[in-house]
This record gives sequence, C-alpha cells and structure tokens, in this order.
Amino acid sequence: MLPRLGLFEYPKKKNFEIDGGEVYGIDIFLISQILAAISFGFGIASYQFEGRRAILLFLVACNVFNATHFYLLGRPGPTSMLLVTGLRYSVATMSTDRRLMVLFMAATIGVYLGYSANILSILSCVGTLIATYGSFQADSCRLRLFVMVGNAMWVLHNFLSSTPVGAVMELSFLTSNLVGYWRHCRRRSVEPDEVEPRN
Repeated sequence: MLPRLGLFEYPKKKNFEIDGGEVYGIDIFLISQILAAISFGFGIASYQFEGRRAILLFLVACNVFNATHFYLLGRPGPTSMLLVTGLRYSVATMSTDRRLMVLFMAATIGVYLGYSANILSILSCVGTLIATYGSFQADSCRLRLFVMVGNAMWVLHNFLSSTPVGAVMELSFLTSNLVGYWRHCRRRSVEPDEVEPRN
C-alpha cells in the first residue's frame, strides 16, 4: 500500500509495491534514483544562472522530481516538504513578500509536525526553513548563501536516508552554488573596486 501524503493519496497501480516492489517490471529503487538524477540535472543547472528568476524556476523542477524520488522510497515527510518547497519557489519567482515567506515556513513546520519527529525529519525541516528564508531574498547572492546552508542540511539528511544519488546530488548542488556564487557575486563585489575614483 502506498503511504499517505498529507491530504492526498496516490491511487493504487498494478504491480506497484513501495517496499522492494516493481513498477511494470522495473525496480522501484532504480526508478527513484533515476528521478533523483533528473532532479540533479535541474539543480546543477539552476545555480549557474545569474538571474534570480531563472534560478528559482529550475529549482521548481528540481524539487518536483526530488519529491517523487522520496515518495518512491516510502518517505512521506521529505516528499511533502519538497512539494511545499517547489510551490514556494514558484511563488517566490513572483513575490518577495515576507508574509508569504512566513506562510511557507508555517507550512513547512506543519508538514514536519504531521510526521513522527526524528533526526531525519528535523534535518529536512531545518534545511527547508533556512532555504525558505533565502528564497524570499530579493538579491540573488543572498538567496544563494542561504540555500547553500539548506543544501548542507540536506546532504546529511540524504546520507542518513541511504539514498546515494540523493546525497551526491545535494553535495553537487552545494558545489555548483559555490561556483555560481564565485562567478556572479564575487564579480559584483570586485567591480566597484576596479573603478578609479574621480578627482
């Protein structure tokens, strides 16, 4: 039987069992890792854009695929959090209103409280809250900094969740974000110093 995810439940499918089962002859764990790999591609690409909106749009796709990956692994907590995160990034492309930020933080905590509290859910919750704060920053460099901290929390979460592709994915996100920060934000801080002062 599929796990319940918040207010909805996926319909049952033939030959679909979440624990060591198959989807039409394909191992569920393998499918979950393929979806994580697709998520990986969107995430890596996102941090190489300079514009805030482009970063966020790619992160929407990244989180949708990642949520599906965790769903197949039978982990409703991170699945729900990642779906909320995808919606959050969508909203953040259109607004930086702090009231919306607080709303998404409350939704994240609500998802966390809806499942048993353990070290894994605490890590995913804290990482998501930090990234939520970052996603509503108007400046793309501040967005990157807070998302980096959130990435670090998810690296540890995925490692402890025994999802190798997921752990490598988040570590690569962190690395890509650092590269993107160096490319775009370091240049921004250096440029004023390169302009000679007027007499």
